[in-house]
Amino acid sequence: MVAETTVVTTAAPASTTIASTTPPPPLTPVYAFPFVGRSVTWHDTHSGYPAVDVFGCGATVVSPTNGTVVQVRDFDAWDPDANEPSTRGGRYVAVLGADGIRYYFAHLATLLVGVGDIVDAGDPLGPMGDTGDARSTVCHTHMGISWPCPGLEWQVRRGTVWPQAFLESWRDGGQLSPVEFVDQALAERPTACAEAMALPDASLS
Repeated sequence: MVAETTVVTTAAPASTTIASTTPPPPLTPVYAFPFVGRSVTWHDTHSGYPAVDVFGCGATVVSPTNGTVVQVRDFDAWDPDANEPSTRGGRYVAVLGADGIRYYFAHLATLLVGVGDIVDAGDPLGPMGDTGDARSTVCHTHMGISWPCPGLEWQVRRGTVWPQAFLESWRDGGQLSPVEFVDQALAERPTACAEAMALPDASLS
């Protein structure tokens, strides 16, 4: 699995907080279905890259595994006129799991956690919402699964493997792990973090 990384504080708006150097707790990963409070649905595919949009306004997004909150944005920076990819997620949370995998949830209405918080599988992260470019569509949560990068970026964080099979497993009480799938995706794209961090708007992430 990829080594733990240190993510630095950004010079972007003060309310954008990025991960500390605290590694996730050395625990065996436990997986939970990350949407509670009402039934949700999702599509089998996603436009442009591997990810999933989950629908069920009113659901609470919870951590899919035990780990550490490594990145949040607690304000909605999206400007529809500019439509920068780095801000399309609105309010979001990224959790670095004890399995070394990063789990990203975007378009949240509010946040219930902050950077450095230790979470268990099933701990609330925030309610599903319509922040970011979801304002122009419908209330939902974008979920991305990826390896962590050592600096600011949005392109890898938004998703590198398809989450649907894991959602189905966790919904049914299974413990399917994304580790080998993320490892394979990283092996196929070893320079993805460097390329993502070099994008002009990476610092706005």
